[in-house]
Amino acid sequence: MNPASTLRFRRVTGVAAACAAIASILLSVWALIAPGRDAVAPITTVLIGSAVIVQSAANEATSWGVEPGDRIVSVDGVPILRLLRDSADHSKSDSSHTYVFEKRGGERIALRLSDVDPEFAHRPLDIVFNVALVLVSVVYLLIGSAVWRSKYERGEAWAFMLFCSSMAVELSSWVQIESAPWGVTRILVNSPFLGATAFHLFTTYPLEPGWVVRHRRIRVIPYALAALISSAVLLDQILRTEATEILATLSFFSGVGMMIFALGVLAIERRRARQAGVGDRTDVVIAAGALSLFPALLILLAQYFLHTSFPPLFAMLWMVFLPVAVGVGMMRRRRFELRLLAKSSMAYGAATLAITGLFAFMITFADQAFLKLGMTMRSAQVVFLFFAILAFNPLRDRLQRIVDGVFDRDRSRYRAAVREISEAMVSMLSLREIGDRILAAATDTMGVERAMVLLFDEDDRVLRPSAWRGDWDDQDSATEIPSEHAIWRELWMRREELCRADFDEEPDVEKREVCWDVFDALEVELLVPILFGVDLLGVIAVGRKLSGERLAADDRQLLRTLANQSAIAMENAKAFDEIAKLNETLEARVEERTTELREIQMQLMQSEKLSALGQLVAGVAHELNNPIGFVHANLQLLDEYVAKLVEAQQSGADCEPIREAIGKLLSRSREGTQRVKQIVQDLRTFTRMDQADLQEADLNEEIDRTLTLMEPRLKNGIDVVRSYGELPRVRCYPGQLNQVFLNLLMNACDALEQEQGGTIEITTSRDGDGVVLAFRDDGPGVPPELQGRLFDPFFTTKEVGKGTGLGLSLSHGIIERHHGQIEVANAPEGGAVFTVRLPLDAAPGDDLDSRV
Repeated sequence: MNPASTLRFRRVTGVAAACAAIASILLSVWALIAPGRDAVAPITTVLIGSAVIVQSAANEATSWGVEPGDRIVSVDGVPILRLLRDSADHSKSDSSHTYVFEKRGGERIALRLSDVDPEFAHRPLDIVFNVALVLVSVVYLLIGSAVWRSKYERGEAWAFMLFCSSMAVELSSWVQIESAPWGVTRILVNSPFLGATAFHLFTTYPLEPGWVVRHRRIRVIPYALAALISSAVLLDQILRTEATEILATLSFFSGVGMMIFALGVLAIERRRARQAGVGDRTDVVIAAGALSLFPALLILLAQYFLHTSFPPLFAMLWMVFLPVAVGVGMMRRRRFELRLLAKSSMAYGAATLAITGLFAFMITFADQAFLKLGMTMRSAQVVFLFFAILAFNPLRDRLQRIVDGVFDRDRSRYRAAVREISEAMVSMLSLREIGDRILAAATDTMGVERAMVLLFDEDDRVLRPSAWRGDWDDQDSATEIPSEHAIWRELWMRREELCRADFDEEPDVEKREVCWDVFDALEVELLVPILFGVDLLGVIAVGRKLSGERLAADDRQLLRTLANQSAIAMENAKAFDEIAKLNETLEARVEERTTELREIQMQLMQSEKLSALGQLVAGVAHELNNPIGFVHANLQLLDEYVAKLVEAQQSGADCEPIREAIGKLLSRSREGTQRVKQIVQDLRTFTRMDQADLQEADLNEEIDRTLTLMEPRLKNGIDVVRSYGELPRVRCYPGQLNQVFLNLLMNACDALEQEQGGTIEITTSRDGDGVVLAFRDDGPGVPPELQGRLFDPFFTTKEVGKGTGLGLSLSHGIIERHHGQIEVANAPEGGAVFTVRLPLDAAPGDDLDSRV
């Protein structure tokens, strides 16, 4: 045939098939809406091959043991199939008929059953199933017609139209088979053509097997066989022969067998389909075929061989998935992604249900086989079923894994790849290693033929190849994309992957050509930006898959995940490089900084000491002035007494009183100078630098020395109560501890001066391997909300100009460096208590200065 003749032939046959489907649907609708008869048969039936099987039974029939799944052999001595063939209305003038039923075990019973009210044939559930079957038939016809009309020049659209029309005839013929005109004849004539059209469709779409391409006329064989069987059925209808049962069996198994064979051919060709780039479409057709056809076929076969009672009309409704899946794939005429269907939990659940149905069928088959052996012991049946379940369960698990693999094969592999990459990139600190990991995922996991990673050079402001895999030449590896390039700006601004088609509708011709040039020069399909914040760190350039398929949505998602993971890894690598560079000079910088901090700390301590001493200057000056003035006055008196002594010696008078007076003056003057010496010594000890070595000191003496310097401040109505215990000598830095004692005593004096005097009680005692020093005053105390902040640097409750806020903070630091503790609390009897706990050895085996 020439192309015109071929199109004309397809048009004629397609229209004829559609007309047949329309006629069958109208006949079924008429059967549903036609006026009811006075009485109807007490059973409803379905036709499976040559078997007329009870679908439901009226109460009378049920009471005599008639069950769904039983076969009707004859009515009033006439074989039931011939009765249905000869007349749509097989009721007779009598109101009751003799029905012969065949039970599941092969036993036959004859019952005289009366016709029942027509409402029995129009029960709500039956009406729902029948209307649903008509609707599914209409869906098949409409989808097939829509695809054929839009793609009438394509062979697969024509094959799809023939299949949909044949399926519409088959489904609609099941409606009211007892009363619908020519219901049995329609089924027997159409079933072989249903198998032939299924073979035609599945060997045409999504691809043609090689043996079909070489022998295209092989598709004529199923049609010729179908025409032969259908002609025999019509001839039997006309001549009223006795071959009806044989023809019915032949019609049923030719249709079912050819459909199963067609799906098997498609499954065998699946590997070649993936290599040809239509693997996803093939997966969709296989999944839709398994979802739509297999459950119905299994139920029909189970009812035919095992006399099961599951309603086949329900299974027929599932067939609606097949035309939708295939039709959408043909209309789109491009890669059809199985994941779009897998996203529907209904589709996956239905496939799983089909597996469960198959499992139930096999178990039921085993149970029926057991009964066929004549064994009726219930316990033996239970044991047999238990072992049957154990035997068939691995097969069910295997089928379920196959379904899982079909629905989620690539996605599960991609999830595993993402997990491995995420774990690996955490420890990657080399940009080259990160690039290699990205390329490995793109080429090994996704199966692309070539991939490249371009990283942004901040100095030159260009994207430059860093790593690549596949067939790249030297010119490709030297490619550079400057930041002024249009594709660079698009990647940075859109912040998503770009393909060549994204620029097809770009109104700026120059920009479109420039962007196209990048894809054409690199021969890549996709550019994926590596972004971190607002920065473009690099680009992943990916070519086509080795299978020839284009990159799917899951492929793009994997690449986006790779880009995000690599962006974080690149930033970590850059940070590691910076840390490595800083680490080279870290020790020197730490030592330098430590020295600076030590000096600053000593300056702060000395400054605080000088600040405290500044407050004592006036009092110390007064303390020095009194003994010095006293010595000065004694020296004047001594001068006079010396003159008197000389005169007395010259005159021979009694000199002894004068000598006694001079001795008293010298003794008192010596006391004054000793007092001056002690004050100067205390000042010198108090102001010694912190670099002094560790010394053993008597802390009671150190506290007394501090109190000596504070005597001028203690004369303003302040009493000091010393409750000293016997303390061992403590190895410490006395000068630093004197600073602490002075700060605590000065704060106590400040608090008592607000109260116009008071008492300071100093208590010392030994506590295990250390000593405890408590400084309590009976002032106003410390508010609880401020106790936690007293030791913070620069925190003070004093007025501006009267405190630096460093005294207690430095004291806290000194005590901690002595491995001690300092605490503050309010005494029950009033006032504040500062408690200092110190070990007997302030720095055992260590030097405090090394930790400053």
